[in-house]
Amino acid sequence: MKKISIIAILCLFVISISTTVFAEAAVDSNGEKVITTKPIIAIIPYFNSTEETKGYVQDVVNSKYSEQYFNKDFQLISSVDVQKSLNNAGYNVSNKELPDKDILASVAKETNANYVVAMEISQLITTRHLSFFQTKVVTKTKLRYKFYNAAKDKVVSFQAIGSSENKTSFGDVGYKDPITKALNQAMDDANEKIMSNI
Repeated sequence: MKKISIIAILCLFVISISTTVFAEAAVDSNGEKVITTKPIIAIIPYFNSTEETKGYVQDVVNSKYSEQYFNKDFQLISSVDVQKSLNNAGYNVSNKELPDKDILASVAKETNANYVVAMEISQLITTRHLSFFQTKVVTKTKLRYKFYNAAKDKVVSFQAIGSSENKTSFGDVGYKDPITKALNQAMDDANEKIMSNI
């Protein structure tokens, strides 16, 4: 009898801990505690359909694309589970097409996500301008997004644009800094749009 009681208490403790991990208390206008669950986000692997394949492009996007969801306000679906649901839905990222609504809905359903985010780097153009007194590198980037809201069964499609330039009067100018700045600017803008829809 004692063993059953201890096991029952341990089970209740584990259940209460797991509930605390995925839900948090909020206070309504009357001062009453209300349990709210964290938004669950599934991030589809992005793809780069441009010819710019420098390693730092991947580094910038890998850190920035999903970093805003690595905090206490969100529950992020693991990349393994997202990939499994994409495979089950028949989506192939090598086709370089953003997933359609049916694929996004399937991922949301299989992973229990409230929201699904997909992104493509559709344009990344860097040009060098030389004059007698100055060297300048200009970068323009365009990112395409699809954002799926499972509760509303609605997809919001949008683009985010970033630009940057790096110039000097003496010496040479590299490409990394303006590309990094342009990508960060575009992803910051896109993240604001996503947050306004959550």
